[in-house]
Amino acid sequence: MAFLEIKGIFKSFGSTPVLRGVSLAMEETQILCILGPSGSGKTTLLRVIAGLEHPEQGSVLFKGRDLRNTRPHLRRFGMMFQEYALFPHLDVSGNIAFGLHMLGLSRSEIAKRTGEMLSLVGLQGLSGRNVSELSGGERQRVALARSLAPYPRLLLLDEPLGSLDRGLREKLLGDLRKILRRIGMTTIVVTHDQAEAFAIADTIAVMDQGEIAQMDTPENLYRQPANPEVARFLGLVNLVRGRVETGSSIATPLGLLHVPAHGHERGEEVTVLIRPDAVVICENDESGPTGMITIEGIVHDCLFKGRSYHVEVITTGSQALFFDLPQNTLAPSVGDRVRLLLSPGAITVMP
Repeated sequence: MAFLEIKGIFKSFGSTPVLRGVSLAMEETQILCILGPSGSGKTTLLRVIAGLEHPEQGSVLFKGRDLRNTRPHLRRFGMMFQEYALFPHLDVSGNIAFGLHMLGLSRSEIAKRTGEMLSLVGLQGLSGRNVSELSGGERQRVALARSLAPYPRLLLLDEPLGSLDRGLREKLLGDLRKILRRIGMTTIVVTHDQAEAFAIADTIAVMDQGEIAQMDTPENLYRQPANPEVARFLGLVNLVRGRVETGSSIATPLGLLHVPAHGHERGEEVTVLIRPDAVVICENDESGPTGMITIEGIVHDCLFKGRSYHVEVITTGSQALFFDLPQNTLAPSVGDRVRLLLSPGAITVMP
């Protein structure tokens, strides 16, 4: 029996369908990230789980129990919104303790739990500070502590880092994952940011137009996206149309690529994905290791991104391909003719 199971959820607003038969399941202590573009239905799904929206069809099961008639506060799910929604008239401790008062705990129990939460999120010295005086990162920590304080059975985070600048977001991502791991909190995170999802989640469910397009581990999702739409949303844009010639070769505008095409019939039209981090620039006329695929082209653009160079190559077949080369690589110049070596393992064949 799954810790949380969503079965066939349909939800519309007026005549506009938002969720189209969404189903998923997760286990206790798992961190699930629901990833998708704006309008894909991810926040609506989170609100259905919380009980803030009611589906026209389908069910939310918690440890096998249908929550259809269970009001939001009785579900005992903690929810943290993107705007944090802190109470401006309360100090840090007051905000964190709010849900504990609702539980009817004693004053000593509330003080003990509030202190534990302050320590957990690293705000021990700010208990009496007015929340209006806090930085964005500190407010995020207060909101997280407030969500965790009432002993929630499930934590729901809606774009928890969306309002923070990039540098602070990257730091807090690591802190957030460590906190959730330390206390074993089962968590669902909604985000539109691929890097954020990959950094925090055990499992990612990619949503597209109200449906789960693919649900898998971050590693499998990156290496084996289910279709071109998922690949594009993950930022994987090297997508080339091709036709299966044999079980180990595909005809493409780049030439005949010798890659496994298991599960695809001869003559079938497919899409070939070439991952951006799986290329080596071949110097001189080196052929490279046996089995490597060679592609030739001209460098159209080369952008330094700190940790890597982002290179655009126009191949001899007029196909634009984009690659990320490590910083310690000798970067090519615009206009250079280059030979690229690709491992067949860096190529995925999709319908």
